[in-house]
Amino acid sequence: MAEANNNQQLNRTLLTDGNFITSEPIDLTNCDKEPIHIPGRIQPHGVLLAVTRDSEHKIVQCSTNTDELLGRSSNELLGQPLESVIGEEQLFSLISGDLTAEATSDLQYIVIHVNVRGEMIEFYAVLHESEGLIIIEMECPAEDESMISNEFEWIQTFFGRVKQTSSRAEASQAAADQIREMLGYDRVMVYEFDSQWNGKVIAEAKQAGLEPFLGHHYPASDIPKQARELYLRNWLRLIVDVNYTPVEIVPTTQPVTGRPLNLSLSVLRSVSPLHIEYLHNMGVGATMTISLIHNNQLWGLITCHHYSPKYVSHRKRNLCNFLGAFFSNELYQRQQLDDYESERQLRKTALRIASIFTGSMNSIRVAEQLHDEEHNLLALMSASGVAVSYQDKLLLYGTTPEPGQVRELAGWMGSRSRDYIYSSSRLSLEYEPARAYKAKASGALYLAISPGLQNYIIWFRPEVLQIVEWAGDPAKAVIQENDGFRLSPRKSFEKWRQVVQSTSFPWQPKELNILPELKAIVHRQTENQLREMEEQALQDARTLRRNEQRYIQLMEMSPVAFFTLTHRNIIYCNHEAAVLLGKETSEELNGLDFLQFVQDEFKDDMTYYLSQLEQNLIHMISNNSCFKNTSGDSLKLEITLAAISYAGQPSVMIIARESTQDMGISEAYSIMSDQLQNYMATDPLTDMPNRMAFEKKLMDNWYMAIQENQLMSLLLIDIDDLREYNAIHGLNGGDLCVQWVADVLNVTSSRYDAEIARFSGGTFMLQIRGKDKDSVVQLAEDIRSSVVALQIPTGTSSDSDFITVSVGGVMMMPDPLVHPTDLILRGEEALMQAKELGKNQVAFL
Repeated sequence: MAEANNNQQLNRTLLTDGNFITSEPIDLTNCDKEPIHIPGRIQPHGVLLAVTRDSEHKIVQCSTNTDELLGRSSNELLGQPLESVIGEEQLFSLISGDLTAEATSDLQYIVIHVNVRGEMIEFYAVLHESEGLIIIEMECPAEDESMISNEFEWIQTFFGRVKQTSSRAEASQAAADQIREMLGYDRVMVYEFDSQWNGKVIAEAKQAGLEPFLGHHYPASDIPKQARELYLRNWLRLIVDVNYTPVEIVPTTQPVTGRPLNLSLSVLRSVSPLHIEYLHNMGVGATMTISLIHNNQLWGLITCHHYSPKYVSHRKRNLCNFLGAFFSNELYQRQQLDDYESERQLRKTALRIASIFTGSMNSIRVAEQLHDEEHNLLALMSASGVAVSYQDKLLLYGTTPEPGQVRELAGWMGSRSRDYIYSSSRLSLEYEPARAYKAKASGALYLAISPGLQNYIIWFRPEVLQIVEWAGDPAKAVIQENDGFRLSPRKSFEKWRQVVQSTSFPWQPKELNILPELKAIVHRQTENQLREMEEQALQDARTLRRNEQRYIQLMEMSPVAFFTLTHRNIIYCNHEAAVLLGKETSEELNGLDFLQFVQDEFKDDMTYYLSQLEQNLIHMISNNSCFKNTSGDSLKLEITLAAISYAGQPSVMIIARESTQDMGISEAYSIMSDQLQNYMATDPLTDMPNRMAFEKKLMDNWYMAIQENQLMSLLLIDIDDLREYNAIHGLNGGDLCVQWVADVLNVTSSRYDAEIARFSGGTFMLQIRGKDKDSVVQLAEDIRSSVVALQIPTGTSSDSDFITVSVGGVMMMPDPLVHPTDLILRGEEALMQAKELGKNQVAFL
């Protein structure tokens, strides 16, 4: 029998931890602190001896019923060696056993014979160690041992009936039927704990005429914490006669610890008086309980009730121990198989949902796909509603609270989340504002899908009114006695119904187990963001370097003074700038504070201009100011200041000339100023307008179209698979590809009087005012076909693969109440639609 439960280990540690009460009366207010492991008494159907671990094995404690069962009084036995009771040969056999057995199969009885008043009497003995002593418990065999001579037959029948069932409920009923048939108890129940340690009867086999307890619930106080701990240590517990008189253990304290004898592992340990009163109130005469344990967790009990005294022999108890372990494993494995298949399907759905977020960073695209997957998104968690917050957009599906309520709830749940998760099936009892919508959301499961918790999913479950049938009203435990009132086990066990409100169906482990699949969104989002940030940073750095080269070239060829400032210090200037400020070489000015050359009455204005430019609040400004050179001579200068980036730092470029200089210098200054303004408004790679210039022009065209009642159109053009092209040909090869495409776009757009700009990377944007819809559609098609006609090889294995573009377009009559940037947002949406169709496609909203 050891093989069937060799993975189940019995907790053989003593119960010692806990805030136990020993100096005040015990009632229902403090029964969880009752020291039930050290009662100082045993049940009378056996005898207990506590002996030392040394070679003498001297009896230092014993129960006071030794006279009745062993024929010698406790006073006679105390201080005597155990050998004087059982003989040397049996002592050796007894003591040589494993006192620290972990497997229940190792805890089998040992048969010994004791001379009781001249007659050899057979006993079954069980040994264990307790705080430095060896405890021997002995019971006389029952008269009906022959009834269980064929253990194999019982095991085979039990296994067969349980295995033939198709559900946990059927298996539990088969187990209850078999245990009752084997032991003959009036009632056998299978009792399961919930997460709050309340119990429910899930199967029952009973004598005809008894009131059914099937489906009844029992409060957690019926089996307090320390009792559950002992059920983990003793898998089978027997009370032969509820009306027994407890037998004292003498002396009260054991010699090793100076405390009462620890009976955590005792099979004869006396029962709590509160529990005895509870059984009296139920009318029960005898009980036996079998612990149902998996992975050292107590999940239920098989409870046997008899309405008169009933003894069950060691042999039968060992068999029940084994069958209970088998039954517990069988139910667990069935649940695992059921959950595995269900969880496997849920994981497939979870991966499908996760791919929506990891496959695209575009919020519009994500929203569209979530709308298509609404059913799966709700079914994933058996939810009635779900809220998804993604990139500042809140999407609601099914039945949910209002948007404002969802956002407030997300903040509360996010603050309590652990590893991005928080769940509740009694939300309004934990979060006061949820009372307003408990009908829609008594259950909520929160999952953050971004590191900062700004993106999240919340599933909702509605309130479910549950009718719970208790075995008596748990609250009615106050009884009146001569000396007043006290709390005691309830006397009535008649069915009592409770309506449970403000709760939803609980979130199941199989649902919570799939959350790691969805949490992968967080990591993938972070990876995507980092990758995109790295690519963007690389592109920005290359653009900055090109701009710097243009600015340096402009300064070197300039016939007028040029300065570059970073943190308002001169970091570069040309020879003309040095001469202007009274220095022979430009190096002499490098590192100096530019403001020291500004006359005091103009410094505040100059400081303001520099601050605005450094913060990019303005891009370019011209004015006249008074300066002074290194000799202190006054200079009246006409200057142009422009915001640039130099060596990755916000910087300011300045060109200057004296107001009194001749016409030639004045003309050169104008040329340089115009050239600087042109550089600031164009893309250094393609010489197209940049985004800043494009958006300024779009604003002008938008309001002009409003005045003239003209159609405004916008096209977004993106080179397909440019990232892969860069990977094959390098960044310089990618730059050439962008330039070739830009040249084609310039030529094509000029035929339609359209204005085009490079936005970033391989993306371009085109605006056109006053053209009809057919012309705009034709322009988009001309752009697509013109790029194909270039026949730029992609460099992939297929010789027929050439660079293509996707085009997204939008046309609308401008509205004074709509900002023109909305046109860009809609253009991005159209481009996404074109990308979804495949490469080399055109799509219009």
